[in-house]
Amino acid sequence: MRAILAFATAFVVASLQAATPAASVETRRLTFEHDGVERVALMDAPADAADAPALVVLHGGIGGAEWMRRRAGLRLAREGWVVLWPSAVDEWNDGRRDPRGRPYAETDDVGFLRRLIEGLAEADVVDPARIFFAGPSLGGTMTLRMLCDAPDLVAGAAIAISSLPVGLDCAEGPPRPVALLHGTDDGIMPPEGGSIGGDSLFVRDRGRVRSVAETVDVLSARNRCEGVTATPMPDLAPDDGSTVVRREHVGCRAPLIHYVVEGGGHTWPGSATPRLAGRLLGATNRDFSATRAFESFFRQAAGR
Repeated sequence: MRAILAFATAFVVASLQAATPAASVETRRLTFEHDGVERVALMDAPADAADAPALVVLHGGIGGAEWMRRRAGLRLAREGWVVLWPSAVDEWNDGRRDPRGRPYAETDDVGFLRRLIEGLAEADVVDPARIFFAGPSLGGTMTLRMLCDAPDLVAGAAIAISSLPVGLDCAEGPPRPVALLHGTDDGIMPPEGGSIGGDSLFVRDRGRVRSVAETVDVLSARNRCEGVTATPMPDLAPDDGSTVVRREHVGCRAPLIHYVVEGGGHTWPGSATPRLAGRLLGATNRDFSATRAFESFFRQAAGR
């Protein structure tokens, strides 16, 4: 608790939920001004969190941090982790650019996330060497930007149903553990690259992404990988319209895992997708839980 109180001297910290005896996890709302804008993040953490590994979860373009937190079902905070749920001002400044070459968002999101992490590290709440990022959809593109533009902050990452945005230059960088997931029938983030949301006149322009293959190639080069093995996962739900292949890159300086959901849409494996959403987003795989797979990945990367 001392570390969190120290953090409160610099930022406004509001308790949203009392600690539960079973898990001793508290949810707090962190508020501070950055670059002239009030920024907000939710934090799930043990009351006595100190020098803990942290997972920063970046929400997608539909639903904000609170909505994503309710649906995610993460368990890491019960295991001593700090889990952060930052909010974009509108949408993330993730490197996407419009047809005129202007960014879709002007906010300093890299600076915001840096200040959030550094504040918690200075207060000894989190271990700055064990900060991990994860995000689906546009949260995934922002996670990729953090890997590309602020690798010193990122100990590892998970990117789901997303790929590198056109406009983000991702040069060579230090190897980092990375897990990816995409559905081959994703109509929102086209696996082959192209316009986000497709070419429908009814979807507002949100930029373009590079293909999943290009994205994987960039990350494989950064991790100095030498090859890849592909292993089909058991088809435990044959009626879900999809199967999964786990592609593990080999000879790497840091792990690189890629879950390919054959027939999957812009969806989260293992989640409950309403019927109407399923018609819009595509099939949801039920052979495994992406949440549990990514949690396991982060535990191994953090060394605990």
